[in-house]
Formats: sequence, C-alpha cells, structure tokens
Amino acid sequence: MRQPNLKEFTKEEEDRIIQEAMTLYDIGKNKEGDDLLDTLPMHAEYLQTLKECEGLQVLIDKGINLSLAVKKFGPNWLTS
Repeated sequence: MRQPNLKEFTKEEEDRIIQEAMTLYDIGKNKEGDDLLDTLPMHAEYLQTLKECEGLQVLIDKGINLSLAVKKFGPNWLTS
C-alpha cells in the first residue's frame, strides 16, 4: 500500500516543478504534467472535497500531496 504524500517544498522547488510541468505540457505530455503538479501541496479545503468525492485511498494512490490538509485538519484526517 502506498504511503500518503506529505512532502513540503520550498518556493524555489515549487517553481521548478511548475516549470517542468509547463515544459511537459508544451511537448504534449499533459498526463505527465498533471501528475507532476499533483506532487505539489493543494489547498486543504479542495483536498477535503476530493476526499469526500473520491475517497482518501484514491488520493493516496494517485500520489496527490496531502500535506496542507494534514497541517490544517490534523493527522487524524488521514484516518477519518
């Protein structure tokens, strides 16, 4: 079973990843660009909605970064 992505990034790291994703989009690799952007933290409220719609395990399996949701709602967010 895959572990939740809780990685935190510096602003510089985020900017680099966004640039890499844009390059992938430019060459037609949209899925790869999307997957790369999913590794960056998303807003906690948006993640809560995704969790309610898709389920937590789907988010974990997709490698979506959950760090801001855990930071806002606490570590129990991953088990509730």
